[in-house]
Amino acid sequence: MLNAQRTSDMPATDATLTVASGLSLAVVVAVIAAISPLLSFALVPGAGFHDNQRILEIFCLVLTSFSCVALLLLKPGAKFRPLHDYRMLSFLALFFALGLASSAIAYSPRHALLEWSNLLLLVVMSSLIAMEIRDKGSILLDRILLVCGLGSAFYIFIEIINYIAIVNAGGQPANIIFVSGFDNYRFLNHVQTITLPLLGLFICRSDDSRKKIFAWVVTSVWWTLLYVSAGRGTFIGMLAGVGVTWIFLRKDALPWSRVMLWSALAGMAVYLLFYVLIPLTLGLQPFGFLFAVAGRTMENPDSGRWPLWIRAWEIMLGHPWLGAGPLHFAHFGRTVQAGAHPHNWVAQIACEWGIPAFLCLVAALALGLRKLQGVRRYLLPADRENRLTLAALLTAAVAILVDGLVSGLIVMPTSQLWIALYIGITWGWLASLRSPQAEATLRLSPVTRVFTIAGLLTLLYFLGNGLWPEIGNLKLYEEQNLQQDIYADPISRPRIWLGGYF
Repeated sequence: MLNAQRTSDMPATDATLTVASGLSLAVVVAVIAAISPLLSFALVPGAGFHDNQRILEIFCLVLTSFSCVALLLLKPGAKFRPLHDYRMLSFLALFFALGLASSAIAYSPRHALLEWSNLLLLVVMSSLIAMEIRDKGSILLDRILLVCGLGSAFYIFIEIINYIAIVNAGGQPANIIFVSGFDNYRFLNHVQTITLPLLGLFICRSDDSRKKIFAWVVTSVWWTLLYVSAGRGTFIGMLAGVGVTWIFLRKDALPWSRVMLWSALAGMAVYLLFYVLIPLTLGLQPFGFLFAVAGRTMENPDSGRWPLWIRAWEIMLGHPWLGAGPLHFAHFGRTVQAGAHPHNWVAQIACEWGIPAFLCLVAALALGLRKLQGVRRYLLPADRENRLTLAALLTAAVAILVDGLVSGLIVMPTSQLWIALYIGITWGWLASLRSPQAEATLRLSPVTRVFTIAGLLTLLYFLGNGLWPEIGNLKLYEEQNLQQDIYADPISRPRIWLGGYF
């Protein structure tokens, strides 16, 4: 039974196992995800933007593991309230069990276990964030949305400085330099697919007038940057997300749809002023990729994805049951020289993890989406805030799944962090609507605690073993990764590192 009233300000009790007293893992992850594109220095020698972002993601995963271990060691008698999604978790457990079997027989178990442990720790992170959201409610959710807004605002500030410098330099600039902080400007679009709905939710949940104005400005300019980079996957994903939300929520989706529409139109106005009219008055062509979208789509409708999808299909046919191994498109796809991943989450999971694992993942996603869509019937008609939250979270879910059919947002480190954060928010918000009195608390046995700690330490070992020795000399590794003696004019194809092949 769900509780239709807000459990927003209900504090976590001492008997509840949460990530911590005084330190919110959710906020830490949100801050790191927000600042990861802003680092202008190498965290290790030879690291660029993508490598820095991967290292920050690994830091979050290590922090997640240590948080769990610390709780299990320091609070041996603590009880916790499980998240009660047993069917979904059962399919996820089977998915990772099949992935482990696939990793064991893969061409390079070291690389396969790196990807496997990375994704499993992201799920652990999402579950801990969900427990925090469930226990701390809207206070923590609003704090995360504020971090998202502040991080986006700071990125926009950097882009404004970049814009002024470009205009002052004179001449027709290359469009690619209008997006900073990423080795490929498409990686910004991956982040926008997840953060645009969160920023829209930030608008909806802002009560203070100054905060609401700030949220509107940031969200509108975030749309502007999407127009500049012309990310078709994000456009289609957002359109599909709002459309599906409208179909399932009907009139409840109307206020949310208005927020997204008006912010998108405001962003278009900013784009037309600063990236079209001002360049034209300076005797230049419009800035950005937007005006080239139609021609680019007509000339190359699949944006070079077709050879990748064909290769993924071939790998899947060769390894239908357990796949070639997690991460292994980066090995078997080298001959295509168009990407270290297939730019399609369906093809990626099916060819790397196997068809049974893919079906388990689809089942888990379907159960999660059904639960998210079905929560509407338990919300009171006057509960506007939770209805808007539902609309935003449903939009984001569909946008991620649709954009992921033509992009690598499930692969890149910063978008992976935002997806894990989004899943934690959604999972925790759904759990917060359930009456706490109706939930049982559990106390883990000493044996369970020991096995859990051993499992987490094993995941960290797989993670470290997969990162070494490449992380010790990234520059040399990425130069070798280009295979210049074999391929003419090779370029870096990011996956784990900027040089994604192995």
